[in-house]
Amino acid sequence: MEYKTISSVPGGDSFLGDKGPTDGSLMAAVLPYVIMIIVLPIGSFFFTKAYVFEDLLSYSETTSNVYGAICAVVILHILLALFIFKAFKESPVKGSKQD
Repeated sequence: MEYKTISSVPGGDSFLGDKGPTDGSLMAAVLPYVIMIIVLPIGSFFFTKAYVFEDLLSYSETTSNVYGAICAVVILHILLALFIFKAFKESPVKGSKQD
């Protein structure tokens, strides 16, 4: 199977490769984060709502919905920050030009 190369960012290198990412490397880098960004916030909402706030702390349904949504939003922001951190960490740092 041959992968075609996707052109890199104009004027710079992509964080997935010097000549731009291939289809396979792009999917391998992005897919785990996409799955985590979809599954973890939804799972954390229902887990914290049902087990933490309703069963353990005995909050009402409305209150546990609010706190569960807050937990889901916090987890989503953490996952997005991790993805951005990885993108910048793997990006090559170029020296400044001396004119």
